[in-house]
Amino acid sequence: MKIIYKDEYVKLIQGDCIKVMDIMIDKKYMVDCSIVDIPYGNVSKNGEERAKYTGQLRKINKEEADIVTFDEIEFSKRLAQVTKGSIYIFCGIDQIAKIYNYFKDNLKKDWMARLCTWHKTNPSPSNGQHMYLSASEFIIFAKRRNTIFNGHCEHNVFNFPCGRSKLHPTEKPQQLLEYLIKMSSNEGDEIFDCCFGSGSTALASKNLGRKFLGVELQEKYCEVAKQRLQNIKITIN
Repeated sequence: MKIIYKDEYVKLIQGDCIKVMDIMIDKKYMVDCSIVDIPYGNVSKNGEERAKYTGQLRKINKEEADIVTFDEIEFSKRLAQVTKGSIYIFCGIDQIAKIYNYFKDNLKKDWMARLCTWHKTNPSPSNGQHMYLSASEFIIFAKRRNTIFNGHCEHNVFNFPCGRSKLHPTEKPQQLLEYLIKMSSNEGDEIFDCCFGSGSTALASKNLGRKFLGVELQEKYCEVAKQRLQNIKITIN
């Protein structure tokens, strides 16, 4: 575990997210809002399986970004312990019930939960000749009672286009991240992302005058995020 980037707004750590959150819990260190895109765990596996059948669906491989290295319940438990306000967890279909029910049932005294959907307004046309396009991803929104929510009667379906940067295989659009940050934090608050990938949440937070604390396991994505924050042009091989 090591600090790989730090400025007046942003601190990036390369390391295991569970271990970092355990340290935060020991030190009673809490952030205002957490936005995390966890590995879905089944995209590459399912893509490998379906690629066996000629003339059917295209194989999809998200590489390390699709590998779950922690138990989702233990992860959610720690994330709740280090977050003062709201949590957004991007997750796969197989993970929805596990994470949602943890907040709804185990933490119902202090937390509220809602399943939200990111509707991709420009989904990839891949496999469109075989079935409906994959135009949605799911987000578990959990919020401590009586904490910040800057919206009013906002829908739980978020309409934003996909980004096409290809800096990370599961990169989320900065517009969407900025929307979530504005809904659940104020200027000067601290945003936490313990699977920060290529650093999109860090950039969104900094753009909106928020502090940011991030953790990422993979060294190559840590370097990409660092370069983005340093405004270095990145060439993807």
